[in-house]
Amino acid sequence: MITRAKNFRYRSPEWTPDGNYIIVARATGPIGTSKLWMFHKDAGGGTQLIRDPQPPLAGAFPLNLMGAAFGRDPRYIWFGQRSGAWEYNAGFPQWQLVTFDRQTGRRETRANLYGSAFRPAVSPDGRWLVYGSRYETQTGLRIRDLETSEERWLAYPVQRDEQESVASLDVLPGYSFTPDGQAIVVSYGGKIWRVP
Repeated sequence: MITRAKNFRYRSPEWTPDGNYIIVARATGPIGTSKLWMFHKDAGGGTQLIRDPQPPLAGAFPLNLMGAAFGRDPRYIWFGQRSGAWEYNAGFPQWQLVTFDRQTGRRETRANLYGSAFRPAVSPDGRWLVYGSRYETQTGLRIRDLETSEERWLAYPVQRDEQESVASLDVLPGYSFTPDGQAIVVSYGGKIWRVP
């Protein structure tokens, strides 16, 4: 067991590239917002990586952060971000992709589409970004060449996302690049797929 807290929910864990730490989205309750925490593989109290502004800005909702991912450079953590936990009849976009610089603490928005951007995965060589988004009524996976910024649908549709809900496990189930970066392994439609 890595964590011992009884009143938290842990979502979408991801290993750091060196294999010594796990980045996880930790929520204070079943419908509370999640924050990114880092825990050592041998246990301990963990460290919160990103905090809401203090004091809170007037009218601002707390940030909800999920789906941490690493590429070639372990300095940067990719993740999905939204304001607040969830709401009825929510307007779009709900989620955007952000990077967190572990050295400077700076955050930078990397994708903000009308259908939202969530659950990032970066290829081991740092060349490709895959993330979930919705177009009209269906959810798919988009792929972006991080060298040229060209982008297209990689797999569409996949399965329904959980943008309008609490996203109790994450907005989409996890998926990963193969070690050579030539495909992703993802589940949808009741099957496991290797998508080139």
